[in-house]
Amino acid sequence: MSESAEQGGADDRVATVTRYLDAVLRRASVPMETEPFEPDWQDQPRSHKIYRGVPGFPLPDAPPQPLRPLGEALFAQDPGERAAFTVPLLAGMLRYSYGWLSRRLQITADPGQGGREAYAHAAWARGSAAGGGLYPCELYWVCGPGAGPLPGVYHYDQPAHALRRIATGDISPRVREALGAGPTAGRQFLLVTVRFWQNAFKYGEFSYHCVTMDLGCLLRTWQTWAASCGIGLHPLLWYDEPELDRLLGLDPATESVLAAVPLPWRGATGDENEGTGDENDGPVTGRRFTPGVATPVAERSRTVRRFPAAEAAQLAAAYDTGRGPAPGALVEAAAGKSGTPAGAAVPLPASTPLTGGVAEALAARRSSFGRFSTHHPLAAEDLSALLEAAAAGRRLHTGAPPLTRLAVFVQHVSGVRAGLYLHDSAAHTLVPLPGPAPHPFLQRAYTLNNYNLQQAAAVLVVLARPHAVVAAAGPRGYRLLNAEVGAVAQTAYLAAAALGTGCGAALGFDYEALHTALGLALGPDTWPLLLLMTGHERPDRPRFDASLTPSPRTDRTDHP
Repeated sequence: MSESAEQGGADDRVATVTRYLDAVLRRASVPMETEPFEPDWQDQPRSHKIYRGVPGFPLPDAPPQPLRPLGEALFAQDPGERAAFTVPLLAGMLRYSYGWLSRRLQITADPGQGGREAYAHAAWARGSAAGGGLYPCELYWVCGPGAGPLPGVYHYDQPAHALRRIATGDISPRVREALGAGPTAGRQFLLVTVRFWQNAFKYGEFSYHCVTMDLGCLLRTWQTWAASCGIGLHPLLWYDEPELDRLLGLDPATESVLAAVPLPWRGATGDENEGTGDENDGPVTGRRFTPGVATPVAERSRTVRRFPAAEAAQLAAAYDTGRGPAPGALVEAAAGKSGTPAGAAVPLPASTPLTGGVAEALAARRSSFGRFSTHHPLAAEDLSALLEAAAAGRRLHTGAPPLTRLAVFVQHVSGVRAGLYLHDSAAHTLVPLPGPAPHPFLQRAYTLNNYNLQQAAAVLVVLARPHAVVAAAGPRGYRLLNAEVGAVAQTAYLAAAALGTGCGAALGFDYEALHTALGLALGPDTWPLLLLMTGHERPDRPRFDASLTPSPRTDRTDHP
């Protein structure tokens, strides 16, 4: 652990994260690593953490299905807390976000997908998206009295869809204290950690940028599932992170708690919420971190590398333990230049309703990986629905204004002229912007070989003012912004799954090239952070999809 990261001042921590941000934005021209780096696929880490020999219990295979359709769940401003969680509802949310839903084989243009026909290298589909399909998050339930199971800390075993009790005793009062929350926060919490090596073995210094977006995908999935059950979830990103890491026995340089989510629980009463929990406290003293916490199985990789820039950015945020930004502090950072229009705004038609179920959309979500085809243009109503869903994804953090905007390169959309537009979410219109023609500009700016961007019907660009956000909110502002970007991607993926069209997210592009192209219209401090491609896929796509869940799924229909 870096002593300087712990002791450095707030200005030093902001400077550390800003340097990392600048390195990310110029990575297409200047490598982030100081020496050549290639992933060692033969020495990659496990896809999930294992606690062997600890007690636990399996979760229900067929949990209650959410009642509200996807559209209502995505666009709910705040369903409040009229309903509350039970163990079966929590089981469903865990399974359809990070549990294994199916085994998939398909022919794609992604060279990294080779060898998937071997069981040892199988691809297991999950409801939440994650960069590179690596899934670096680990999920812990801090279970206090009144939930049913014995109070303690439970780790979610992703392949087995089970909970493993890694510590016994009610530590919810200590979690509330670390969160700076009062007794009304309850006694049930989900803590989300990130194992950095799980992503860094492939992406190196770029990994911290990736995993903070993966965090947003997961949190927005949980919010959508909960909203469909009438429950409001409010993730917390500002708290005493080192204390939560100590409770779980973590070294924040290698794995750290990046989000905490209080769970409204059925049957919780005011008396329960106000109790100290002393009568149920288990032994939690004695080891280097927290006694009584089970030790996971050792890392599988023979060689674990450390990446100093990514680690410094992580530790700068971890030790940024002050209060979050005051209400309104992010308003100016979120406000970007409205754009210099190149013509009259184009009204979008009424969106195609997203009437399918949340579980079905999560089970059907997938990345297109170069399977786009112009054989059938995308309907303007479908593009309208995708843009509305993506804009709804920006409502991730309670009290913060949306920090991102959407531009869109339209290529093959019925009734919409090809070109560059800014999406006005309030008026739900497309504002034409001056800029390059989509083709060949987009393909030249894309640095990988797994997508033919000319075949995509539209390419959404998630925009933000990252330097302004970090300056206003500090090192954790970087996490907040990237989590919102991930949330936008997740809602777009779910809308595409419900519409039966393709979707793919990409970070492998020349940020500076798109920044230059958009700068005249949107200002020099606005940067592209993510590309979201959408459109119909080739109808003759061979694939194998073996479901592991008993619930029905919606088949993809990428044909007229």
